[in-house]
Amino acid sequence: MDFELIRRGHERSLVLIPGWSFCSDIFSPLNLSYNYILPKRPVYRDISTELHDFLLGRDIAKVSILGWSLGAWVALDFQAGYPDMIEAVYVISLPGAFDREEILSQLKALEADRCAAVKRFYRRCFLGQYTDYLWFSSSLEESSIRQWDMHELRKGLMYLKLKGKTADLSGYAGTRMRIFHGEKDVIAPLDKVPEPPPGVAIDVIPGAGHLPFLSSEFERRFCVH
Repeated sequence: MDFELIRRGHERSLVLIPGWSFCSDIFSPLNLSYNYILPKRPVYRDISTELHDFLLGRDIAKVSILGWSLGAWVALDFQAGYPDMIEAVYVISLPGAFDREEILSQLKALEADRCAAVKRFYRRCFLGQYTDYLWFSSSLEESSIRQWDMHELRKGLMYLKLKGKTADLSGYAGTRMRIFHGEKDVIAPLDKVPEPPPGVAIDVIPGAGHLPFLSSEFERRFCVH
């Protein structure tokens, strides 16, 4: 796994980790006061060692990290492995446990028609965010599908299954963590989100689906602290 550092004229850097079947360009509308560090390939597992080595190679001692969906668990992996390198963790649309049947159904759909299955998943992600879906489907959808192969899609589902089984955020008490979630998320419904650590609330973005970071309300709330 390699990464790209995008210098945007800021002193701080933010690692952006996308979710299952999406690529880093999903974050292109974001305008946060950071330089960005983006993975160059699909993320479907723990990438902590590679990210650590990348940061050391560029003399970056500390970063904040924003993980979305599957990427939220990847961000938490890095926080657990390298806490001294973390300034803040932003957890977006964190999925809880998936039923075994859900995982098997998604695998079966992928094996029958990978492109159609991924497109159906995209549509569900954007429920409640029609304008955002029009942007994504016209500009990023086809390239996203091309970048993910079956091996990576399967591995990502297995990673999510494992993380859902062991979901426990209590060990992150005392860390600088913020959790955001879309009100209308059907991929990771609010009632299945793992219990936040003490002192951390879930900031619910009204009207948003699984991609609340595309909402202007997200940026407004993000910049408050």
